[in-house]
This record gives sequence, C-alpha cells and structure tokens, in this order.
Amino acid sequence: MTPRPPPTGPHLVVTFPHPKVLQLRLNRPEALNAMTDELEGDLRKVLDWFEDETSLWCLIVTGTGRAFCAGQDLKNWQKTAGTSAAPTQKLAVNPHGFGSLSRRTSKKPFILALNGFAFGGGAEITANADIVVACTGCKVGFPEVLRGVVALVGGIPNAFLRSPALVPYLLTGNPIPSHILETHVFTEVVPQEQVLDAALKWATQIVEASPEAVWVTKEQINLTKAGSGVNGTVVASLETEQSKALWGGDNIKEGLKSFVEKRKPVWRDPPPVPRSKL
Repeated sequence: MTPRPPPTGPHLVVTFPHPKVLQLRLNRPEALNAMTDELEGDLRKVLDWFEDETSLWCLIVTGTGRAFCAGQDLKNWQKTAGTSAAPTQKLAVNPHGFGSLSRRTSKKPFILALNGFAFGGGAEITANADIVVACTGCKVGFPEVLRGVVALVGGIPNAFLRSPALVPYLLTGNPIPSHILETHVFTEVVPQEQVLDAALKWATQIVEASPEAVWVTKEQINLTKAGSGVNGTVVASLETEQSKALWGGDNIKEGLKSFVEKRKPVWRDPPPVPRSKL
C-alpha cells in the first residue's frame, strides 16, 4: 500500500520510486528552484510526516532542471524585508533550517541527488546530506557574504564538520573547486542523466538493512555532530527510545535468526517511536 503524504503545491513533486523510499523534487525550474515561503512550508509538512511514517525508511531529494536550488528567492525576500515574514525574522523559530533540510537531524538517511548547481541555501542543504550523488561539473558555493548575508541556518557548521578545507569558500563566497567537492562533499559523481538512478541505488542498499539499526546509527551520527564526544554519544544513544526499540524489537531477532538459517532477512516496519529531540 502506497503511503499518503500531505497535499502540496506544484512546486514540490512527491513520489515513491522504490518500496520504503520517499523522493522529493523541487519543481520551480523557471526560478532555478529558489526557495519560497510556500515551498519551504510544504517541505516541512511532508518531512515532518515522513519522520513519523514507519513504512518509509529513506529520503531522496532532487531538483527539476539545470539547478538543484539557487538559494533563497531574493525577490520574495525583498518583498518581505522588514516584516515578520522576512527570512531573517524566522531564523529563531525555524528548527530545521533552509528548506526544512539544512539542519534537520532526521534519524532516517537523507540522500541528495544533485542534478545541478547548488548555491546559498542549496549548498547549506548539500552540507547536511548523508549521501550526495552529484552530476559531472556540478557547482556548489556559499555566496552569501557577497550579498551582505550569512549562511547561518546550518551551512557554516555543517561545512566545517565536513572539512576545514571549505572554510576559505565560506569566507570569500567563491565557488568551491571541484577537487575539494569530490574529496570532501560528494559521495559519487556521475553524468547528469544518471544522478537519480545512482541515488536510488544507494537508497535500495540502505533499505536492505534493518531500519532500526540504520536509524540508531544515524542517531549516533547526529549526536557526534552535536559535539557529544565518543563516550557521550555512546551513552546517550543507549538511552534513546529508538535504541531501546532496536534492542527489544522484532528486527534484531530476525537478523540473528536469518544469519543462523543462512537466508536473507525479512524486515518489518518498526513500531512508532517518539521523535528524537536531537
């Protein structure tokens, strides 16, 4: 049975390309998929639903056309400047960052199928992805300082955690050279027409594993990014509801049983678990 996501506008295309996999496609190609309040609102609505939908285990995000995302829609920003609807006024009350993705700490893996260039907020989303499949020649950069603003909704700390080699490009706004992207940001680089297929290949490999085991792994990654340290991460992870669900759940029993019986495990959708506060 196909899950039923919340309704969205035409600026966001929601599909299910493989069992257990949700795919979201930014669909404003005429504006290079620049972010608007309406698109960000629909992303947040669908992603919050995805967090609690136990039949979906992995996320792919991509864009339509020659860009993944050119950043904030500056025309929309100019119209709202000085009002409560301005992007700068929403920073403190937006827990998940740009596009509801740039600092979202989901327990579920996030794969970015980078179909084209990503600048500004698009680069901030890129820095927060678990797996980045990029098209050949794809350009990524943080030009905010050249426009008098800052990549402050997740891009700066996430870029630094990926590598201090990205710091000069945060400070200058220059595009990140391809050799640094391929070393520190991209998981894989393929021709543009192969990006979605390559991203889906990663997703299908992820959903072949126990969902609870993957989600607890992702929890530990999130704790590490939050600066908990090795011991702090391990101790905190043992106490999470997701970790308790793993050790007391059916899938760990199935994993052990299938190993003894020398067969492929058959995983079940996990029961609902309260959303992590990480």
